[in-house]
Amino acid sequence: MFESVLDIPMFNIQNIDVELVLSMFTERHYAKDNVIFWQGDPGLEMYVIKSGSLKIFRQIEGKELILGHQFPGETIGELETVHANYSRLASVAALEKTVLWMIRKPDLETLIDLYPQILRKLFYVVSERLDQADRKLEYLAFLSSRIRVANLLLDLHSNFGVETPKGYLINWKVTHQHLAFMIGVSRESVTIALQELQTEQILSVKNKYITITNLAALKHLAQDDQDSTYSREWHPSSKYSIN
Repeated sequence: MFESVLDIPMFNIQNIDVELVLSMFTERHYAKDNVIFWQGDPGLEMYVIKSGSLKIFRQIEGKELILGHQFPGETIGELETVHANYSRLASVAALEKTVLWMIRKPDLETLIDLYPQILRKLFYVVSERLDQADRKLEYLAFLSSRIRVANLLLDLHSNFGVETPKGYLINWKVTHQHLAFMIGVSRESVTIALQELQTEQILSVKNKYITITNLAALKHLAQDDQDSTYSREWHPSSKYSIN
């Protein structure tokens, strides 16, 4: 958990006016499943995650599709805040008890005028959003639920994977339904795919945690021939080191 918004890479700038920045942010608390804003709402605030996590989602033909996730130190709602069109492009809800720092559009514009580095960092954030959208399109392009699940597992490996003697533990407990919402398939399809992968000894599941036991086989199934995990990283922190 971050103690101050000034600890966030976005606002960690040399010689920044500490009192001014802190005076512009308000702390907001949300319980699990609370909606921060809905698609179509006016986008007049940007949020920074102090603790907890968020999901970005849309409702398409009555079904939820998760577009991405945000974690401590990251921002949400920045695109609409700096764009002429204020309407929210997607909905955002808390995945757990979450604390956010909120800044209003006029105050953010003031900070950008004073510290142009913030705008450059915002551009990097927006570029990551586009990368996530590209990944989502790749998922939806695959007709097979099995291939979608395999690609999602590789993404989770790149972002939450921890090497253990038994393989790569995905250190993020997530339900089959949540995985299904991430790739636009039914919960039953995810369950079947995971059971098949367990039978083939590509992964194991214990206490709702997934361990990839045969990474090479999973990459082959996902039709992934890239050695680097960079393209699958959701939010590479190195992009925010500009001062």
